[in-house]
Amino acid sequence: MTDESKGIDPYETVLADLYAKRDQIAQAIAAIEAFRGGGLGGGPSGGASAAASGPSKPGNGSLDHAGALLGMSIVEATKALLAAKRTPLKNPDLAALFKAGGLHMNSKEPANTIGSVLTRRMAEVGDVVRVGRGTWGLKEWYPGRSFKVKDDEKKDDKKPQQEPGKAGLDAALE
Repeated sequence: MTDESKGIDPYETVLADLYAKRDQIAQAIAAIEAFRGGGLGGGPSGGASAAASGPSKPGNGSLDHAGALLGMSIVEATKALLAAKRTPLKNPDLAALFKAGGLHMNSKEPANTIGSVLTRRMAEVGDVVRVGRGTWGLKEWYPGRSFKVKDDEKKDDKKPQQEPGKAGLDAALE
């Protein structure tokens, strides 16, 4: 081996590679945050300021400041929060996020009000769906799943109840 091979620091090569990858990842993060910020109405500066401010939790979006939800309805605010967080949210979590975002509700039980409004929205429009007890997501997250099954089951349950005499008669004949 020559003196040249002794002078090369193997860590220097690894560090240079890691720095290059870090820069690529930072550029990708900045591009995605800028795209997401523009898509939520935060404008292109929303993503750039989030990238410049340092690391943030994924999915927080530009809805973290005090007035972010002012003027929105419960449905609009829910859809914006679900899109930003990219995870299903429970009624009490939505109520807390509404309050933090400036959407104050006058109801005695905000979580119950949110559940009622979103249940009605699910039945009428279907863009916000119940994915668990008191837990909501966006329909677009579940492309192959039908959320109307429970309504159909309720209709099926009513049919046998309408003919109780016939069911009792059939059972007696057997």
